[in-house]
This record gives sequence, C-alpha cells and structure tokens, in this order.
Amino acid sequence: MQDNKNLIPDEDFEYEKELARKARLEEEDKEKARELEEQERIKAERERERAREQQLAKERVELMKIKSGVIEHSDAISETPDEIRKVQGFEKVTNFIYHYKILLIFIIAVLAAAAYMIYDTVTRKKPDLTVIMIANNGLEFRTEELSDFFEKYVDDRNGDGEVYVQVIACPLNPNSTDMSQTSNQAKALAQLQTADNLFMIVDSNTDPDFLDVLYHEFPGDYPDNKYMTENGLSLNFKFFANEVKYESMPYDVVLGMRAPIKTVQDSEEKMQENFDRDVKVFKEIADDLAKKAEESGDTGLETPPAKLKKDDSSSASDSSK
Repeated sequence: MQDNKNLIPDEDFEYEKELARKARLEEEDKEKARELEEQERIKAERERERAREQQLAKERVELMKIKSGVIEHSDAISETPDEIRKVQGFEKVTNFIYHYKILLIFIIAVLAAAAYMIYDTVTRKKPDLTVIMIANNGLEFRTEELSDFFEKYVDDRNGDGEVYVQVIACPLNPNSTDMSQTSNQAKALAQLQTADNLFMIVDSNTDPDFLDVLYHEFPGDYPDNKYMTENGLSLNFKFFANEVKYESMPYDVVLGMRAPIKTVQDSEEKMQENFDRDVKVFKEIADDLAKKAEESGDTGLETPPAKLKKDDSSSASDSSK
C-alpha cells in the first residue's frame, strides 16, 4: 500500500497536520469551557436552592408564630406573588408545588404538630403539670431530673393517685434556619396555642418572640425575692444544678410563666384561671429556692451562657452530653 504522505508535499502535509492539531486543541478548550460553565451553573443553582430552603424555613417559622399568636405580622414573609403563567399536564403539579410550597410545608408542620399532640395524648398518662423547656444549653437532657424537682411542689390534680410533671424538651436556636429545628419549633408553638402548660424554661439565647409571651411582672409582685428577673425566676443556684445533675449548667437559665392571653384554642379567661392556679406553685418554688440560697450561702453558677452557632443548633447540646 502506497504511503499517502508521499503523495502530499512535505510543507502541505505539515500545514494540514498543524491545522488538525489546532482544531483538536480548540475543541478541547471548548469542552473545558462547557464543563466549567456547567459546574458554575450547578454551583449557582445549589446556592439559589440553599437560599430558598433557608428562606422557606424562616417563613415557615414566622407563619407558625403568626398562627399561634406570638406575633401579628412578619416582614420576613414575602407578599409578592410569583408570576402566573399557563401550564399543562404534569407541569401543573410541579408548578403548584413550587408556588405553594410554603403553604404546603406549613400545613405539613401543623399536621405533624397535631399528630404529635394526638399521639402524645393517647399514649401518655395525663400530667399534673407541664413545663415547656426551650432553652438550648444541654438542660434538655435532664428532663427526668427536672420532673422530679417540680413534682415536690405539685399535688395530684387529676386524681390518678400519683403526681407526675411532664417536661417537654424542645430546645430552640434562634440563630439557626436548619431543617432539624422544624420539629422543635412545631412542638413549642403547638403548646402556645392552648391555655394550658404555662411554665417555660428559657435562657439568654431564647428568641425575643418567645420571651414576649412570658409574664413580666414578677419582680413587682415579689419585691423581696432578689432572684426574680423580668422573665421569671433565675435558676442560678449551685444546689439546683446539683439536684438536676447538671453541675455545668449555665447561669442564665430562667423559670418563667406565660402571660394570660386569648389563644387559638382557648379564651383569655380560661388561661387566667390556669395562671391563678399555677402561679401558686411558681411562688412556692421561688420562695423555697430563695430560702435555700440564703441559708446555704449559694454564690451561684460559673458556667457562662451557651454559644449557639448559626445553622448548628446542636453545638451547645452536644457539648453537654
């Protein structure tokens, strides 16, 4: 077989060879550019999706706060509707989910909260007192010890022959929009929709919206108790931390009570009745702890408030296990 190179002048052969090389390099450069462009597109889409998820999480919480009466309006919720266009077939379904995903998430969260409340009501014994624990500092791992503490001050209200105090642990991180906070937010907000369960344990990291639901007149009601703060009774006692087996408990933990208001499910009058009943327990606890602190010369705790990182609600809790 005759060599094709011998049929082409050397200068033409080298020229064609160089053109082919340049064409190959140009194609490789274009392919790299396309790959880089695709990577940038994927990265940008991921960033947009992450931003959307964070906004959805924030709006979902704000909607639940509005629903439960914690706040009346939120600027964080977008009021500008997406542009409506005609769609057909399966695209109608995806379009509906896209435009109403906030509502769908809210409905799912409400249903989850309702399901939790129904399940909890059916499967557990009725408590004589319930405490909502939303402080996020590791104290949520001492619910049994907290129950034992509160049971010393409570009578058998439901007549079942035993005293039982339920501590609902739903630690919240106001700096986080992580989806793991959804269940705790739903659980806490579900409790605020009723006139029951007035006791709350909070700390300096607690979202101001939740602090707003507390009764703030205790310092004036009990002027002789120096441990009263605007949000309730300070639990800054070494003997209390030892009793609940949490020696490294931060010194900013406070026991408060919800102020009587009209809720989604109950009237203000009913909540006032519950408040008048439960405040007697609160006063007994406050007087007892203040007396013990004075008698023992308790100098208070030394552990500073927990530092909650953004989108890392478990940082303080994990370090306290």
